[in-house]
Amino acid sequence: MKKNLLILASLFTVIAGCSKPTHTSTIQTQNPTGIIGGEAAKSTDAVTASTVSLVMNYMGRAHSFCTGTLISENLVLTATHCLQDMDIDKFGIFFGETLPQSFDDVNIRKVKAAVTHPGYKFELDPVENVFTGFNDIGLVMIEGEAPSFAKPVAILNDTLLSIGQKLLLAGYGLVNEVSVPAQKATGLNFVHVTIAKLFSNIIVTEQSNAQGACAGDSGGPAYLETENGLIVLGITRGPHNLARDCRHWGEYTYASRFKDHILESAQKMGAEAPVFVDAPAGL
Repeated sequence: MKKNLLILASLFTVIAGCSKPTHTSTIQTQNPTGIIGGEAAKSTDAVTASTVSLVMNYMGRAHSFCTGTLISENLVLTATHCLQDMDIDKFGIFFGETLPQSFDDVNIRKVKAAVTHPGYKFELDPVENVFTGFNDIGLVMIEGEAPSFAKPVAILNDTLLSIGQKLLLAGYGLVNEVSVPAQKATGLNFVHVTIAKLFSNIIVTEQSNAQGACAGDSGGPAYLETENGLIVLGITRGPHNLARDCRHWGEYTYASRFKDHILESAQKMGAEAPVFVDAPAGL
């Protein structure tokens, strides 16, 4: 457990305030109640129906440590680094806009099974900061049914994305990482960002305007907004290019590039398979 927490902390490098950034002391989040420049989600928002929190059971209290996306009635998409060394009976999946205090909350579901990617690895720079990660995709099957307000989203099929394209991020992570102490979220938040770079399996978003994901948002969704609702296309992985805080770039695992792994893992666990959809016309 301790090893896992250290990995979670390191994966956003010093993003949670472990060292002082050289240029962000005068930058303030536009809305301190949002996910770094975003806003708090309401119970009626679409992101609330499909975005979940991974919560750890610590002496009966629920502590959010990562985020995920409901992609079928009982299957959650997240990051492998969120699941490494985690016992499935030590954490649960929370549904809702306001984080719970007790691990007995009615909107927390027990975990039945979890799958990490066998090819997951991360690279460190010379001073052992995380440089980037590979195959950072994980899956969690919940016990029973999700709450009635929950609604799974489809995954975008392999599609040619473009620089400057708008994405919607959601998560339960830090809302201010440069404050002392870092400011934790009390619930689900969301923000719009643009695609800055594209690689074979990784999407990079622009966050230099103090808007984007941060520590605790790992494993969460990068959504595409369409006339038919939200479609998930990315999984929050961590910083890009040794970003020292949450105000540079963010990396996201391109989910469709792991379609076979997702479907095979769902079958292996006995979970309902997710739906993959093509991009809407005009994307």
